[in-house]
Amino acid sequence: MFTGIINFTLILINIMVVTVMWQKAGVPFNGAYTVVVLGSLVGTLLAVYYRVAVAVAPGIVINSFLCYDLVICQGYTWQEAMAVPVAAGLLLLLCQYNNIWGRVMAVLPDYLKTAIPASMGVLLIYKGLLMGRLVVGTPFQVTGMGSIYDPLTVITLVSLLAVLYFGGRGREQGLAIGLLAAGTMALAEGYVALPQYLFSVPEGFTDTAFQVNGGKAVELLAAVAAVWLVLAFDAMAAAKTMEVNDGRLFFINGLGTLLGGLLSGGAMTVAEVSAACGRWSKNPANSARVTAILLLAVLFCGPMMMELRDYPSVFAASVIGAGCYLLMDLKFLPINDNISILAGVFTIVLVPLWGSLTAGIGFGLIVYYGLRITRGR
Repeated sequence: MFTGIINFTLILINIMVVTVMWQKAGVPFNGAYTVVVLGSLVGTLLAVYYRVAVAVAPGIVINSFLCYDLVICQGYTWQEAMAVPVAAGLLLLLCQYNNIWGRVMAVLPDYLKTAIPASMGVLLIYKGLLMGRLVVGTPFQVTGMGSIYDPLTVITLVSLLAVLYFGGRGREQGLAIGLLAAGTMALAEGYVALPQYLFSVPEGFTDTAFQVNGGKAVELLAAVAAVWLVLAFDAMAAAKTMEVNDGRLFFINGLGTLLGGLLSGGAMTVAEVSAACGRWSKNPANSARVTAILLLAVLFCGPMMMELRDYPSVFAASVIGAGCYLLMDLKFLPINDNISILAGVFTIVLVPLWGSLTAGIGFGLIVYYGLRITRGR
């Protein structure tokens, strides 16, 4: 039961942040919240069926890429962007047959196993610093340090200290404690107020579900490939952490993302931090079942989530902490290949600077294969 509760608190961060992201991309808030929670619930129920103690949630980095890169920066509509998780989910489901994933892995360079989680971690940290106003734009350079006299920055700093303290001791509940600390301070300072009604019937489902527009699917093939790779490596990383069959997690990520795209909730993935926490669960099915029950309950908490949507500083420290967890397993030294190291470093650095997984991973692959060709390999 404790594992299920911890996993729920960890993915609650994803649910809140991703809902706000899709709202900024044009999806109605009530509909986005409903379908994001539903997608997480269905994915976690699959984990119950497969007896795996994990929680499924919308991936912050993947959905950040879909919202900010495709919709806000490149001008696609959110209906067109939803075609990306639909296609990526279908591809992931197909990878289970005839060992297709094994054949793909034989072509891709090994450094991607390290570079993709690491670049995701760095991107999360950067996004969290922006959300918490610790990093701001300046007229003299691209970014600068935020003001410590800003109350929202102080909230981020205090909650971040809590996250880092528990993270340094190897305890995953630090993300939840950081979120609780930030929410308490925001409530005490008057930034967030308790709504008149704490609970409501889920609404907005009909405004978002099955609104996918595949008219520009060909233009988005690079984005589909990037999301597919991230989902696949997420499944492999979680499977390795929990020492379970990665085929189950491939199916959970694939079906969850397919459903998330169809409902307009974005890409769904097994939360890596929940996999680390659920590794020691003595009864995996019960742990996932507890998480699913809590997700069903939070489906009726839309009014409270609406109060939090305008204050991303409440979630900033937990987003930074999630990025730190992804970086804790960074091991570049075992890679005994200078070309792989160069390609991996460019990937990790350029993904947050460009704000694009597609561009960062693509440039790294160009560097890798380009250098190999020039060396006659």
